[in-house]
Amino acid sequence: MAGVLAGECSYSESGVSSHSRNSHEKQDKKVDMRGEDGVCSGSISNLALYIPLDLTIEILKRLPAKSLKRFQCVSKEWISIIQNQVFIDSFCSMSQTRSRFLVAVRITENRVILLSTSHKETKVPTTSLVTNLPMKIRSCRQNPIRYTSLHTYPEMTLSGFPVDLVHCSSIHGLFGLSHPSDPGRFTICNPSTREVITLPDIKASSGTREHIYMFLGYDPVGNVYKALCSTSWHGQPCQEHMVLTIGGGNLSWRSIKGRKIPRYTVLTNGICINGMVYYGVSTTLRQEKRFFIFRFNVRGECIGSINTYWPVIKHGSLINFNGRVAGVRPLPRAPPGSFDLWILDDFDKKRHWYRKGLTVHPLLLHLSGNIELKILGVNKSYEVVIGPLKFPPKHEPLYIYYYNKGGVKLIRRVELKGFEKFGCNHSSEEQCVCQVLFSPEHFESLLSL
Repeated sequence: MAGVLAGECSYSESGVSSHSRNSHEKQDKKVDMRGEDGVCSGSISNLALYIPLDLTIEILKRLPAKSLKRFQCVSKEWISIIQNQVFIDSFCSMSQTRSRFLVAVRITENRVILLSTSHKETKVPTTSLVTNLPMKIRSCRQNPIRYTSLHTYPEMTLSGFPVDLVHCSSIHGLFGLSHPSDPGRFTICNPSTREVITLPDIKASSGTREHIYMFLGYDPVGNVYKALCSTSWHGQPCQEHMVLTIGGGNLSWRSIKGRKIPRYTVLTNGICINGMVYYGVSTTLRQEKRFFIFRFNVRGECIGSINTYWPVIKHGSLINFNGRVAGVRPLPRAPPGSFDLWILDDFDKKRHWYRKGLTVHPLLLHLSGNIELKILGVNKSYEVVIGPLKFPPKHEPLYIYYYNKGGVKLIRRVELKGFEKFGCNHSSEEQCVCQVLFSPEHFESLLSL
């Protein structure tokens, strides 16, 4: 194994490297002695070196994806294990229990860096910030702030093309990037395996394309990734929808059958929840502006819609709120840190939107330096995950916040280590191209693109 870790990839049919086999033969010669019971000591040592196959599989499932890609050169047996679909599905299920942050940073016009965090937070000694705050903490018997840090590690760098992080998405281990200068271009990458593909462009037999939108979705039942493309053509009254299955190497678009949908304009990002891709649109029906949430069923490849309100999609931000789609809207005439959440109760039956107000603790605003914050979602512990709307200046720390507003209101300020050198160093906002996008529930995938 030491040879493998050092980069040697020679293996035998039996799955044991020649280096290891020679060392075992020498060891057998040295211990060729029988004990009082007549059992060979060398046989006992050989039994101790043997690891059952099921135990090997359990060990491999707990390794990082990068290690598994490298360990495929150990033997043909390990290749067959790691590339087996059952193992891939089992690895994916285990990865979901150790999800982490994926952060995409655009620091130049044609360069994007993907970084992921470690699994465990490191406690940071409590500072004297609380005692120096110019405010009183009412009904709080303990320090409401927890200081922790997460170390980030570069996964991959994407360069050579301009990308727009506004509508990027991390879906079940894959990451999709759109291109504003070339709207028909959509790039998908797997940060765990460092594979990148660019989907083929949609070509029309006639007409000029006006708008094109692409979304990434995942079907948990069939374990299949699909891309949805929505296109409006000049002079055509209806929207064109096409779908493409990712994986296997055969990338070809096919039309979605069903009712014709009047052309529309996409206003929000796309999110995927339980095999459904949601996004907000506006359209004009009978000279009246109307707003909808569209839903694409990844498994059934069908599209549905539901009426919504302008405030729900006005700011273009949809989040996963405990398994339900929700629109986030900062309140313009309220104190900083005040938000409206419009949560969809049931898409199929009740089709009811209910409004939920959320105002973050004043301490959180003080911790952030009063910069503009954005709600990223809600984690499995029902904590509201909040991040900065803009990238901090160079050599300044990057923080994310977890806000538990039930009972005693607790705040966790988590510093993302490793971002100091990536900060913005532009002199004005007009020149700034720096962007940052957070994916709070990212995990590793072994899918081969």
